[in-house]
Amino acid sequence: MIQNHIMISALVAFAVITDSFTSQNRIEAAESELVAAKQNYLDAVKNKSDLESAAFKYAEVVMTSPVLAPMEKYPLALALYRQTLAINPDHRQAKDQAQLIVDIYAGLGKEPTEFDLSKIK
Repeated sequence: MIQNHIMISALVAFAVITDSFTSQNRIEAAESELVAAKQNYLDAVKNKSDLESAAFKYAEVVMTSPVLAPMEKYPLALALYRQTLAINPDHRQAKDQAQLIVDIYAGLGKEPTEFDLSKIK
């Protein structure tokens, strides 16, 4: 009986530790993905090449990142989606995602916060 309790306690402790490491690994992976998408975007701006794709990808990474709070991600992502649409007005996914963010702000009774993309460094 005591051995069973010890075994159960050990398994629970292992699960908690494993989940903690897994969560930390997910956060580190998300941070790395965010840094890579940002750098790809900055390279596209600098080289004036494939900006549509880089802006859209960066926006998608920003929106799905667990590292950023909603009020950090929405202004940046909206600006990136709008940049994508300025290059390609028919980009369906960028249109849909930009509208989603505008709708989120509307649901909060607020106007979308502007983000100056030239401040990305």
